[in-house]
Amino acid sequence: MSASSREGSRAAGRMRARLADALWSCLESRRLTEVGVGDVIDAAGVSRGSFYYHFPDIDALVAWALRQELLNSDRAGHSFVALAAQEELPDETPAVSRSLERVCLLLDRGGMSSVYEVTLDAMLGLWSTALSPDGAPLPDEVVAQLEYAVGGTIGMLSRARASTASKRRASIAFVHERHLWLVRRVADVLGMSPRELAALLERTRRVATP
Repeated sequence: MSASSREGSRAAGRMRARLADALWSCLESRRLTEVGVGDVIDAAGVSRGSFYYHFPDIDALVAWALRQELLNSDRAGHSFVALAAQEELPDETPAVSRSLERVCLLLDRGGMSSVYEVTLDAMLGLWSTALSPDGAPLPDEVVAQLEYAVGGTIGMLSRARASTASKRRASIAFVHERHLWLVRRVADVLGMSPRELAALLERTRRVATP
């Protein structure tokens, strides 16, 4: 990739991040169904054309913004989902706290279906890339375990905004424990060790970070 192409890619990433930050700002005071493209571009201070150059509609922006918080909250490949691949629960970082708050905010503002669908799609994509790089479908039992784990996590987060340090820590611990459980179950199905599967997922996540 040429230097100009790299700079263009970085500029596009910065604009998408700016629009995503504007979306999160809008959600602080209104429900998801009340936020439109006009609200986002006003909050971001950009033109309508800039928005539509990067996203076809508000739903696409919501999905992109949410994926960032799930997989790439500090724009360096770290997020609260990354905790899942680690045996020990690491110290909380500001980026992890912000991501968790934003996911909970979207749930609180009526975005449960978006959070579930995007989270499940992201997890299915990650696990498919890790376990079936040739494009073969994941075993049905693995998909069922992923659906169950994602549903349980989203259900827990929807019941309480992670607005305090103790709530955030409890939520992160739940996400961490839920994923370790998932890794153990799937590793047993595949005849792998949990540590081997966790390492494979983490390597894949780093490559697949949006």
